Amino acid sequence: MKYIIVLILVLFAGHTMAEDYNYVGSEHEIKLKDGTYEKTKQRIVIGRSININEYQTFAEVGFGEDITEGQSMGQGADYDYYKVGFKTKYFDALDVKVHFESKLNTYGKDDNELQINTKYKF
Repeated sequence: MKYIIVLILVLFAGHTMAEDYNYVGSEHEIKLKDGTYEKTKQRIVIGRSININEYQTFAEVGFGEDITEGQSMGQGADYDYYKVGFKTKYFDALDVKVHFESKLNTYGKDDNELQINTKYKF
């Protein structure tokens, strides 16, 4: 599946409109439990955002590492990562954002997540 997303990013790389753009991003998350360090998550991604009619779509691919207490960088569990989704607005009041992300772990089972966020303004 990761290769399909990379192929889609490459195919759209030459097709640009005013609101379309490529990006590089990073995410760093430090987890604490009762004030004690537990785990760090890090990931680096490349992505593409494309507007299709009223939908702003995006796709990201990258890699990351989960580091637990006592490990240093490079010793954690590494994984490949991808995320696809879209956001749109209906009736100028209802915002909808949907995305699917997957961590393809080197060891163990893969982690997948589907998120649907809505916000109604009145």
